[in-house]
Amino acid sequence: MSTKFKTVITTAGAAKLAAATVPGGKKINLNVMAVGDGGGKLPVPDAGQTQLVNEVWRHTLNKISQDNRYSNYIVAELVIPPEVGGFWMRELGLYDDEGTLIAVANMAESYKPELAEGSGRAQTCRMVIIVSSVESVALSIDSTMVMATQDYVDDRLAEHEKSRRHPD
Repeated sequence: MSTKFKTVITTAGAAKLAAATVPGGKKINLNVMAVGDGGGKLPVPDAGQTQLVNEVWRHTLNKISQDNRYSNYIVAELVIPPEVGGFWMRELGLYDDEGTLIAVANMAESYKPELAEGSGRAQTCRMVIIVSSVESVALSIDSTMVMATQDYVDDRLAEHEKSRRHPD
């Protein structure tokens, strides 16, 4: 069975990653992810892309980190809040702080409702990219733009309640 869903580093992204690995090279600051509906059908990611087929929403990343298991994997995370929606999600784009599309992916089709439709949910989208040198990418986030998901808060509270790190 062939792979239906995948992430591709764009030509522009590959050039920037290569330039960042040379001595004195500028690190890439990945800071924005966009979601698209693929123009009504599941797109096939292409290295030549400079934008999504049909972007429907864009926002600052909620989190970017090095994978715990694979040191050359970078995981970018976007959280779409419950009040945003009314569109299908079929594609993702990862952009740097200069607006360059670094990586593009397709994803399992999913409808993102908005609260006004009578149903809403926070939607987390993650994109994993494989790089030859993690040092070429700045893994930092603007903490004023981060949103804690309910699962994250619940997990931290449960962890705290089980610990002995509190005076009560």
